[in-house]
Amino acid sequence: MKKAAVCIFFVPPLLLAASAGGAVHPLGDSLAVFRLHLGIFSLVCGIGLFLLEWRRSGIAAVLMAFAASGAILWSYHAPQPDGDLPYTHYQKNLLYVLYDPAEIIADIQKQDPDFITIQEMTPRSNGLMVALEEDYPTRSVCLGENGRGIALASKFDTIRDSRICMPGHGLLAVQVSAPDGPVWLVTLHLRWPFPLEQAEQVTRILPVLEGLKGPVVLGGDFNMVPWSDTMTRIETATRTNRVGRTVDTFLVEGQVMVPIDHVLAPKGCKGRVSTLDLLGSDHHGVLAHYPIGACP
Repeated sequence: MKKAAVCIFFVPPLLLAASAGGAVHPLGDSLAVFRLHLGIFSLVCGIGLFLLEWRRSGIAAVLMAFAASGAILWSYHAPQPDGDLPYTHYQKNLLYVLYDPAEIIADIQKQDPDFITIQEMTPRSNGLMVALEEDYPTRSVCLGENGRGIALASKFDTIRDSRICMPGHGLLAVQVSAPDGPVWLVTLHLRWPFPLEQAEQVTRILPVLEGLKGPVVLGGDFNMVPWSDTMTRIETATRTNRVGRTVDTFLVEGQVMVPIDHVLAPKGCKGRVSTLDLLGSDHHGVLAHYPIGACP
């Protein structure tokens, strides 16, 4: 009985350690989605191992649990800059079954963002792009063969011949003339992680992202948490960092809230984020404020 308990108590710490292995195998990133929960279980199991006289293993499990969970909890409460920041970015997964985008149109008009990035766009939600015509000279939609896709909009003019549309890979990019100079605006929709094809998708789009010359701002439904290898790869390729603290945006199977929708800005540019209402979607929107030029 004691041996069986010891074996069970080792499982969560081992899975917690594996959740840091996304660079080795995509399974690591799938486990990273639940790293905070694994950290809590590992803490309990570490105490159990200690009481069962596996003291070194128990102490190691407890320390690992504190380190992993503490870093994540801190990211939810990290300080954000106050005051006015020059750019506002509206990020939203619409949900492909959305028939009437009226609430989202009203919310965009209320927030008055400079950049808009959209996922799960369909022809039935095209009224959103029509409503943006007057205030957003840059508008672009990239639909796949299934009629679903991604979209973006900006108050700033498009730089000619800059549009990149990869409908099968969830990537749309346009360079715009912002007050701080040319900026790439990117909208991204990644697939679910392992055992599905997120890692392969990221590998295919990284060369395109690396080839974007100049500052990049990016909004997307990453279907992945901030502390994953996937996020690190995309941030490195685009020379960006995630804006603001961690915010939960999606409820998995009606049980667990996870932070999988993010906005990225040029590395060193500190900003803040907040979540928006669902407005008929299954994803909370993200509203980000950040600078672009003159960042450390």
